[in-house]
Amino acid sequence: MTTDIRPRYGEGGNAPFGWRPVGPTGLGTSAARLARTRYGWLAARCYPQADREFLQTAADYFTWFFIVDDLFVDRVQTVTERTLPNLTAMIDVLDHHRAGPDPVFGEDAWLDLCTRLRRHLSHEHFQRFAHGMRMWASTAGLQILNHLQAAPVGMPQYETIRRHTSGTYPCLALLDAANTGPLTAAEYNDPLTQRLCLHTNNVICWSNDIQSVRIEMNQPGQYLNMVILYTRQGLTLQQSVDLVADRVRAEIAAFHTLARAIEPHATDQMRGFITGLQNWMRGYQDWVDHDTQRYADAYISQDADDTRVLA
Repeated sequence: MTTDIRPRYGEGGNAPFGWRPVGPTGLGTSAARLARTRYGWLAARCYPQADREFLQTAADYFTWFFIVDDLFVDRVQTVTERTLPNLTAMIDVLDHHRAGPDPVFGEDAWLDLCTRLRRHLSHEHFQRFAHGMRMWASTAGLQILNHLQAAPVGMPQYETIRRHTSGTYPCLALLDAANTGPLTAAEYNDPLTQRLCLHTNNVICWSNDIQSVRIEMNQPGQYLNMVILYTRQGLTLQQSVDLVADRVRAEIAAFHTLARAIEPHATDQMRGFITGLQNWMRGYQDWVDHDTQRYADAYISQDADDTRVLA
């Protein structure tokens, strides 16, 4: 069932809660593109219990992440002279909590976002988020290497890369703060909790592989996803989409089976965390279905290739 966020946040493009791009100011994406992608609505749908200050930070982070991911990895040439300096700069902000002497594109905005997130989170909780972002920047290199090879890696290796380059894990690391409060380190790192996160990540990533397949086929440097890899195994495009959709449904079923086993003995915080995971799976899908035009066919010709943005 679709969650209606309008009574709480009103109407608007990126601004269901008075969105103002404090962190990502000046990130070079056109106002029209930002308006129709509605990254602020993704935050509102996926963190429906969060307060407005947290939502503002989350909306700015989502906007920053999509822009930077497109311009550093996804919608540009596979590798350029900027690729490594850009990605290592993002890790350095996390490691040193400062920008470098000659900040790369988006670096100052990233420092601002990290500073704001640190105000919301304990040190240990922030490091859960930071670990996810370090993995995003690091596995982006594996993704680039995969595209540079004569033949792509197999599906298991792709799945390993995908679950970290998606940026989903950092978002899931924030959701307990947006619900009933943070899990303890023991609860968060429990293998069953991490299995719930893995199922959630797979649902979101593999659904996105279906939803983004048309635009990714037109991207200059990063164009491999689960659907495309299945077509390279001899399946038709429709057969590949159907197979990925079946895998998504299996992950949803596995999530609910595990959640039902955990919830009777869970703390309030753990039950809130499980609800947050469910909110993310539902909220992401609602954002794609009802809000964003990020993957719309009408804009593929102008959105798929960002190689000139930073030229």
